Amino acid sequence: IPNAEQRVDQYPHQFSGGMRQRVMIAMALSCNPKMLIADEPTTALDVTIQAQILDLMRNLQAEHDTALMLITHDLGVVAGMSDRIQVMYAGHIVETASTEELFANPRHPYTVGLLNSIPRLDSTRREKLEPIRGLPPDLIDLPDMCPFMPRCDYAREKCGQQNPLLTNVNADHRVACWFWEEVSKEGPRT
Repeated sequence: IPNAEQRVDQYPHQFSGGMRQRVMIAMALSCNPKMLIADEPTTALDVTIQAQILDLMRNLQAEHDTALMLITHDLGVVAGMSDRIQVMYAGHIVETASTEELFANPRHPYTVGLLNSIPRLDSTRREKLEPIRGLPPDLIDLPDMCPFMPRCDYAREKCGQQNPLLTNVNADHRVACWFWEEVSKEGPRT
């Protein structure tokens, strides 16, 4: 933070978003934690400041040997910062895998929907973004069924009878979907 001697007596509203993030990170690391939990650490920051904050977190993580848990909707941040990902929907972990495995081989329809909603620079033609249809469920009154069923292109009767547990796709990849073997990045087979 430039001019630290002058800034020390200022109030948070006198700092930029990036400076406030740096102060919060410094406060969190002052106790030498074994784990730093960062909830949407780059929200509302411009791309340059976002990159600086992520570099700072990465460097501090290595310097202090601190585990870092990111809670974010920004899959670009996830791809660049994470070794392992847990995708959550309606308060449930629906997929967990290494970052590389999850981006290459998503097996839950919600994960596929998230990935398909990202604009792609490597596309050779103009493609429309694919939003996930429908609305999220009411979290206060979740029925005992797959919470993604009303929005899922793979849903069948079994999905409405019981919420699936996490099952192994391979040694490093687990998914909570009855029909995970049919799920692919290309969407449902018709």
